[in-house]
Amino acid sequence: MSKEFLKAAGIRALKTICQTLGSTLPVGFVVTPVMVQNADWTLVYVVLAWLGTGCLSGLTSFLTSMAMGLPEVEE
Repeated sequence: MSKEFLKAAGIRALKTICQTLGSTLPVGFVVTPVMVQNADWTLVYVVLAWLGTGCLSGLTSFLTSMAMGLPEVEE
């Protein structure tokens, strides 16, 4: 694995994280007010789940790039 490959895979993973966080944010706005009415820590759990989902999607993207390769990087 070259530096160029790692950089391209990292950029792709970061873009995937941003896309996932951006697309799941509206769900958090809809679900959170309903859940926060009854618990003090629910908002924290929702935010952690939101961030965890984004990071997991980035990890999946990076591992997929390692397994399948990247079209923008010649090996």
